[in-house]
Amino acid sequence: MVIAIGIVLALVQAVSSPPVAAPQVKGTTPTACVAEVSDFTTTRRAAARAALPAVLTPEDSRGLVTVNQQISKDAAAMAATCAAKFNVAAVPETELPALAQLYTQAGLPDAANAAVLRAVGATSLGETERASALMQAISIGLTQPKSDARNATLESHVDALDRLSDAVLDVKYNAHSRMNGYYRFDDIDAGIVKHSSWLIEKTKSSPELRTKYGRIAISAYENMAEAWAGQGRNDEAIALLRRAPSELTGVPDVAASLESTLARYLLVGTPAAAITASRWLNGPDGSTAVDMKGHVTLLEFTAHWCGPCKESYPGIKRLLATYGSKGFRAVFATELYGYFGTERPLTPDAEFERDREYFKKEGLAVPIAVSDQVTPKTVNGRPVYTPDPNNAAYKVGGIPQIHLIDRQGRIRLIMIGYDDANEPQLAKLIEGLLKEK
Repeated sequence: MVIAIGIVLALVQAVSSPPVAAPQVKGTTPTACVAEVSDFTTTRRAAARAALPAVLTPEDSRGLVTVNQQISKDAAAMAATCAAKFNVAAVPETELPALAQLYTQAGLPDAANAAVLRAVGATSLGETERASALMQAISIGLTQPKSDARNATLESHVDALDRLSDAVLDVKYNAHSRMNGYYRFDDIDAGIVKHSSWLIEKTKSSPELRTKYGRIAISAYENMAEAWAGQGRNDEAIALLRRAPSELTGVPDVAASLESTLARYLLVGTPAAAITASRWLNGPDGSTAVDMKGHVTLLEFTAHWCGPCKESYPGIKRLLATYGSKGFRAVFATELYGYFGTERPLTPDAEFERDREYFKKEGLAVPIAVSDQVTPKTVNGRPVYTPDPNNAAYKVGGIPQIHLIDRQGRIRLIMIGYDDANEPQLAKLIEGLLKEK
């Protein structure tokens, strides 16, 4: 402990700039300033990591986070100092993308947006500069409040990028990947399918593209399979995953990378495992398991720290209010993590009580299995986790992971992620399952 703290203090002293002044900036153009800030950040972070042992202790990791936060503050101060030299209305159009990036690094989103708007409308930019401006517009737009109008604007920028030649293909891939990641996080299926389709079709079209962008394409196959499966198109999702190795010929480990995803969707139509735990909230008295037969069941894997999970709760409560008297129920499964919010470490009993308060506040009076915290084993100096038995049985890949299970106890749908648009679809599927004998 003393050694680790000493390393942290030494790191802070070694790589932090003096608090009275940001590092000096020599650049005379936005492009030069961006390069200078980037070089500063890369060099200082490399030095910080080199000062630590190869295998980090938890104290080392926390210390490195602290140091990197200080480096980011110094870099932002550098960017702000340099950005103050320029006027967005006066800089040459070719410097606008770099100026937008500089403003972004300085934490000046309004100024960055002004630079991007002027750049997108500029007439003298070459293709490379225009691509950079459009990518900046997408990056800045993704930090703005979410709305359908914002997303439509972002899509117009991507479409404009796609109209450029493949001389800026790296930028196109970056744009489609960023948008795909956003839509996957927010569980917006139309966006996932659009951008995953582009990434898949483009990448599989030539050996050179498969070599360069194969790993990105693998994620696209996974994202599109998850979107299709959540829509009830499970057979199409499975077929897509099975095609991936042959469509990405030459890309290493395609089948292995998608193996767990494929295994998850092969569960559809099979018997659902009972949910077991030594601790339950609102659970059956005297029992450690809930069988999945006898009801139409929505089973959700969740956690107290999971924002998208929390977004699903109001919709699930509405579904329960509508169909609960007709044979529909919800069951949740979660785990102990050793903390709650900023309270850490917590004993299992203390965290269990926090969970009780949390789910009560959310108005969820459904059975909730609370599995014990998974203790990792150390292999080659690194922690290796064995999945919780419930997670393993349902091949949980991300949460919320939602399942619809029929009265016979068969899994009929697996959905990862949640958006309010999912509620009508779930309602329709629940109605259909309730009508089955």
